[in-house]
Amino acid sequence: MKCIMIYTKVNTNKKYRVDEIFYHIGKGFWLPFCLIGIWFAHSGYERYGELAACQVRRIAGFPCPGCGGTRAFYYLFCGDVVRSFYLNPTVSYGVLAYLHFMLLYFYRKHISGAIDAKEIHIQYYMYAAIGVILMQWAIKIINILLI
Repeated sequence: MKCIMIYTKVNTNKKYRVDEIFYHIGKGFWLPFCLIGIWFAHSGYERYGELAACQVRRIAGFPCPGCGGTRAFYYLFCGDVVRSFYLNPTVSYGVLAYLHFMLLYFYRKHISGAIDAKEIHIQYYMYAAIGVILMQWAIKIINILLI
């Protein structure tokens, strides 16, 4: 019996673009994020919200950059977007940045066909997020010092 072996050349030099990786991660992230958010808004916050209290604020008396994030997440999934934004605008920014990136990548890949022309720069989303975090943190600290 003669064994025939077929060798295929596997392209191991394929480089993945950062925006492509984030797009695929984002597709897998969306459904669990929504399910956890809906669960948290309807039954999880009453049970586990107290566990998410900020220990930095409890110990130091000043808010950390993430203070209000749990409540902002809760109010966002309850539909109170204004209150969510007031508590921690980073949560609202994260959702909007995610939607913007996913829609932009989808449009470039499937509708305009311009995905190969230019990569979407993920770092700009991160720079803006850091700016939002620092700005809301500074405003919270200034409000505490002035009151």
